[in-house]
Amino acid sequence: MHWSKAQTKGETCFEGIRSHTATVVGHKIFVFGGSDVEDKFNDLMILDTKTMFWSKPKTTGAEGSIPNPHRAHSATLVDHRLFVFGGGDGPNYFKDLYILDTKTLNWTKPTTSGNGPGPRRAHTANLIGKLIYIFGGGDGNKALNELYALDTETLTWNFIKPVGTLPGSRGYHSSVLFNNGKIGVFGGSDGNECFSDFYVFDPSNNSWSLLPVSNPSPLISQSCVSIGKTIVVFGGHNANDYINSLKFYNWDKMEWEEKQCTGITPQPRGYHCCCFVDHRLFVIGGYDGSQCFADVQILDLGSMAYLELNN
Repeated sequence: MHWSKAQTKGETCFEGIRSHTATVVGHKIFVFGGSDVEDKFNDLMILDTKTMFWSKPKTTGAEGSIPNPHRAHSATLVDHRLFVFGGGDGPNYFKDLYILDTKTLNWTKPTTSGNGPGPRRAHTANLIGKLIYIFGGGDGNKALNELYALDTETLTWNFIKPVGTLPGSRGYHSSVLFNNGKIGVFGGSDGNECFSDFYVFDPSNNSWSLLPVSNPSPLISQSCVSIGKTIVVFGGHNANDYINSLKFYNWDKMEWEEKQCTGITPQPRGYHCCCFVDHRLFVIGGYDGSQCFADVQILDLGSMAYLELNN
């Protein structure tokens, strides 16, 4: 496995970015929203991972259907539509849902029904079938551990009342979708404590369970991807400082492993995004406590990605 800094071309709207979303659409990465140290964004940037070319396309939409500047929102790809939910612009927290058609680049703000979530940011979202599951985040007053599901066909919200061992309230955690249709949630913070626990939600019976991880480590604002049976996590904050370690969760051993790589490791950071395209892990942006990054770092996973995807 080898680290390298991508030599990108084209136009970018940011000199540094954090708390944005980055979503893989084919061989392109759609980056939306986020902020630098001072300003918040509602721009759409697209990185072509084959040419390493950034573009800033013009989007369309009726009045009121284009999102205002967002940070710490979620973006979930459903077929060719990008569902953007929640987030905030600093003092304001949102509960709005916007949908971007990634083919036409047209925004809409649909009307939803049902018992939906209140304003929040720093939550996570995972798609299982036609349902987007929203977990946690914060509403500006407190951290949350609520779980909601949005039916992407009927645009109906449902408040989930799970059983089992529920995770504590948290934001800036990570969630991943396992190939068995379950959601894993780990890390994050409630504003006071940085968590090291790992929970699994099973939608088949609406139950949470706590995994007995043998070597837990606190993490907040990390970014991760799930590849086969392995979770790959880069960076974040360990309750003491920003880090640039690369962690792999070993499902068979139920423990975290740190991996050494060749090349130049990216600078420590949190509030960045990780995307998996082909055999490469893309790290976009981030923040180290004083500066926001505008770089794109690439980890070539090589045979590891091949073995996990074909296991």
